[in-house]
Amino acid sequence: MRESSRKAVVALAIGASGVLAPEVRAQSAVPVNPYHLVQTFELPSGSFDVLPDGRLLAIDGTGQVRIQDSINASTYSPAGSVGMVNSSGFAPSFVSLSPDGSTLAVGNNEFNAGNAVLFFDAGDVMSGSASPTASITTPNFTAAWSDNDTLFVTGADASSFATGVFRLELSDLSATTVIEPAGGFSGDVAIQNDRLYAGEGNTGDVRSFDLDTLEMAGSSIDIASGDFVASNASAGSIDFDSLGNIIIAGGVFDFGTGTFSGSAAVIDPLTQTTFTFTPEGADHFYGAYFNPASEQLVVTVDGTAYVYAVPSPSTAAPFVLAFCVSRRRRTRLRS
Repeated sequence: MRESSRKAVVALAIGASGVLAPEVRAQSAVPVNPYHLVQTFELPSGSFDVLPDGRLLAIDGTGQVRIQDSINASTYSPAGSVGMVNSSGFAPSFVSLSPDGSTLAVGNNEFNAGNAVLFFDAGDVMSGSASPTASITTPNFTAAWSDNDTLFVTGADASSFATGVFRLELSDLSATTVIEPAGGFSGDVAIQNDRLYAGEGNTGDVRSFDLDTLEMAGSSIDIASGDFVASNASAGSIDFDSLGNIIIAGGVFDFGTGTFSGSAAVIDPLTQTTFTFTPEGADHFYGAYFNPASEQLVVTVDGTAYVYAVPSPSTAAPFVLAFCVSRRRRTRLRS
């Protein structure tokens, strides 16, 4: 996720509850990390999603829309404007393109009674000035589409700080709480193989749920009822690579020392074998995502993206290659 205003929200929530570290879990010792760094590039200002061709689409605090000139390029060209989505000039909390590419969901990052997700015609966004076609009031931190009309959003209530996962339906502009509480502060949400994966920000734990059940749910369930998958940092970013491994990144802030502690990790959910990435040290908040167009792992920190080649199945041992499949959709705001 982009470390824009949403990082500040994370820090505030952590400050309210103290510094929390992920539960320590046994992991297999792996002597050599098969993911190797191939390049770096400069991230855009604001929040972004990955387009189907692998380039980034970004929206900054002024509402300017920019598209990366090529995969892993450090240059971005203006494409249009959606206007300021946040009254204080903060960047969106997230930007997420629907699976069919027709709709762009943008979290307004207000963290007050005006908290809402705005929906835009993607064609208008990329070709000039665009106005929202719909708006749904809800806390918003990050999001993932399950289909072209249904968006799952994480966020925290501005008054109570209670966290949840909310199902938004474009068909009737409704918002339904499906997981509550969802951790001590907000984590990411991702969708893979008919499962929804939700992160607990205070522990870094990621749990999975049957997607069909959540798409039909009329009331919420506790996040602890989900199946434990893996844990790292604050689970601020969740994704999957082409080998079926889960990618989890994030960080926590210590108000006593004024420093972050974070990392990105690739974890085999079956064996819990873990490879950890801290290219700028452990005192930072990290994001991470898998780019399916380039088949690369991207670790993000403080405006820089570190690009890693994903090992081929023949060189990926000791990972258990559970499955190599395409994803239905996942969130794409990254640090």
